[in-house]
Amino acid sequence: MKLPLVGLGTYKLQGDTCKRVIRQAFDLGYRHIDTADVYQNHKEVGHAIKELPRNEVLLATKIFENDLLPERVEKTVPRFLDELQVDYIDLLLIHWPNPQVNLAETLEAMLAFKGKGQVKEVGVSNFVRSHLEQVKGLPILTNQIELQPYLQRRSVVAKCKELGIQVTSYRSLAKGEFENDETIFAIAKKHGKSPSQVALKWIIQNDISIIPKASSIEHLKANIDLFDFELTSDELKQIDQLDSNKTFTSYGGTFED
Repeated sequence: MKLPLVGLGTYKLQGDTCKRVIRQAFDLGYRHIDTADVYQNHKEVGHAIKELPRNEVLLATKIFENDLLPERVEKTVPRFLDELQVDYIDLLLIHWPNPQVNLAETLEAMLAFKGKGQVKEVGVSNFVRSHLEQVKGLPILTNQIELQPYLQRRSVVAKCKELGIQVTSYRSLAKGEFENDETIFAIAKKHGKSPSQVALKWIIQNDISIIPKASSIEHLKANIDLFDFELTSDELKQIDQLDSNKTFTSYGGTFED
């Protein structure tokens, strides 16, 4: 499985808004829909994709850190299938690593559902190099991490590439910070794009997928309207210089790769 470069994140999307956004996103060309147990919108996501061709939707969801023991995974996945109203999940991920759990055993329990045809691929989220070493050799499709021009995560990206793991960026727009960045604004003006679009383009030109959340049709369109321009090597280097290890997610501890 190869992940699309642009997917839709559904964090904080609830009720009829969630259903509407997913349908609009599909019409615009999105095919990767990302959710998680803690988002508490499995039922809405499942209802929305029920009206879409199932084989054209890449559905991803994540198991939270409290359910990573193998015996918990065995109960959690059937619940996910029921809530999402699907026969299989395309991509099942560990949401956050739990230091009290053997992560390799968790992934083995998840892979058991792949053997049953109820999960197509497995992945991880928020894994740093030490976590990736713990699960080395297991077939991991992707590692979802916070990544954007202010937080470029070069060491963990390099580790993922070494292990053949695709990288997926979340919090790609840094909560709108790029709209006020002079460097990115100047590049955006040259291309007739918004600074946020330039930030997203920088990510995908580094062969990293994105799953930005959007709730309006305008933002849905903007987040996927990235394929009619290319950043030059000089522009990419200018953005490379913006790395400042600045996170826009609460990690509850020291941030490191």
